[in-house]
Amino acid sequence: MERIEAFLGRVYELPLQHRLLQPLLMALLGAGAVLAAVVVQPGPDEWSYLFGHRLGGPCGFQEVTGLACPSCGMTRSWLWLVRGDLGKAFAYNAAGALLLIGLIAAGLLGVLRLATRDPARLRIPFKVVSTVVIVWMIGPYLALWIARMFGLYPLP
Repeated sequence: MERIEAFLGRVYELPLQHRLLQPLLMALLGAGAVLAAVVVQPGPDEWSYLFGHRLGGPCGFQEVTGLACPSCGMTRSWLWLVRGDLGKAFAYNAAGALLLIGLIAAGLLGVLRLATRDPARLRIPFKVVSTVVIVWMIGPYLALWIARMFGLYPLP
């Protein structure tokens, strides 16, 4: 953990144009996630469509293991979230909806840092970020996947 903090400290000593690369990537990641969710359309048959073509196929994880997939419904959660239907978004996959919210927040933070030309603005300590990621993995992702395997959190 200390080595990561030391590395991040060295990053913030770089010239400004190099330090602005991270906020630019954050902004692009957030915008790209939202754009992807807007371009892909939810279909009436529970599939997702890109320009009229159905995306995906049978879940390989489910076919091989016979278990519900931990990521099942994640794409559809993004599609419904950007369309403002929070109920459907969280019903399909709460972890997916929270992931997109996190990506949007990171993108907005990147835009703020670029606009102010301050790459350290609202800097979040690495320990906080890693804790949020771990809580996300254990809570909405793994716990809801286990609940889905026992039929307690079925897809809509």
